[in-house]
Amino acid sequence: MFDSSLVDTLWGTFQGSLSVLITTLAGYLAARYEFLDRPTVKRVSNISSLLFLPCLIVVQMGPYLTAQELGTVWIMPVWGLLSSVIAHLLGWLGKATLRLEWWTVVASGRANANALPLLLLQSLENSGVLSTLRKPGESMTETLDRAKSIVLLNSVIQQVITFSLGSSLLRRDLQNAKIENCDPEGDRLNPGSRAARFPAIQDTEHVGLLRDYDHDESEDDDFRIPFNQLDNTPDLDVWSRLPVSPRVRRVFYKSRKLVKKGFSWLNPPVAGACVALFLGMIPALHHAFLSKDGFFYDSLTQAVKNLGGLFVSLQMFILGADLALVPSTKPKIRGTISVLSIRYLLMPLISMAFVYFTAGKGWYTDDPLVWFLLILVPSGPSAMVLINLAELMNIDQGPIAGFLALSYLLSPFISVVCTMALKVVEVVEER
Repeated sequence: MFDSSLVDTLWGTFQGSLSVLITTLAGYLAARYEFLDRPTVKRVSNISSLLFLPCLIVVQMGPYLTAQELGTVWIMPVWGLLSSVIAHLLGWLGKATLRLEWWTVVASGRANANALPLLLLQSLENSGVLSTLRKPGESMTETLDRAKSIVLLNSVIQQVITFSLGSSLLRRDLQNAKIENCDPEGDRLNPGSRAARFPAIQDTEHVGLLRDYDHDESEDDDFRIPFNQLDNTPDLDVWSRLPVSPRVRRVFYKSRKLVKKGFSWLNPPVAGACVALFLGMIPALHHAFLSKDGFFYDSLTQAVKNLGGLFVSLQMFILGADLALVPSTKPKIRGTISVLSIRYLLMPLISMAFVYFTAGKGWYTDDPLVWFLLILVPSGPSAMVLINLAELMNIDQGPIAGFLALSYLLSPFISVVCTMALKVVEVVEER
């Protein structure tokens, strides 16, 4: 009986993960056969992240962001933060031991925290696997909606971590690339070279023989940028000319920097989470927008729900197209094995150990669905946002694209993680 149920669970989760892979493969083939080009994919990806994901967060998280619900699911953002720190540390350990690039640290620490688990949950509902995690008297639709809200809550935490830490780590790869490309003999003086980093002034018509052999126009442009920025720039700093004390002025400048830093963290998913929290925590707004008998539910809320519903499948489809269009190169074997081991082996084992030793002891909610998601969410392939960060930082995307293609090709192995997670939940429930 045990073997039969285990095989059924494994088969159901494998079918769910396979449907995710097929959705991604459809996007890959559409791009390979030139139905989609790079600008189109980027525009669709942007509108998906800027509009569809925040809408999904509002309608899925809002109904569950009450004081009572937050008191039961607080463990998810806490474990999301803690597991991300652990995964980044494991990635850093692999990087230091094997002398890998810094992007492997980000790839190790950032799982696909939204589209993949959301689509996988939908597939698990269709295959009947999710029914084992229902509360008494709860319908499958209610279980799925509750699972989506928990996954999206973790997704917001992961977004904040990625955009606060990921760019600084990838910047180190950019600095290393510049050092490797630097001419070791660049300090020697050739005819016309600039010893003091000033542009050589030459009359090319009369002294063409004194050519600047090491001349690089981009360096001249870099040299002139600070001076060009001074031209035609009005002094808009009115505050500095007001008759106030230096102490008040310092407080103003410090507070202005804090406000700017705060807004830099306000990406669309975080903004959507703030709106969801605002609507969920205020009873009058919660009833008007999020209750089925609310005044705005059948009009405005349904429109937002329709837009949010476009995110999950579309994002996985665009993910496949991205993998087809970004020029990829063969990733290094050591880096690939290191990151895949962390994402598909170490993090699932650590998450299972965390649930096994902490769940069911009254420390947090006794909800099997939450236990299952505590294992599922930190596991699986790395997030595609890694490509976006690499493009933003202007580092070589080839090895990253090659690694991500292999990582998502192996995504059906997440079915093994799901099956083991369900068995851990079953053991915890029975003890």
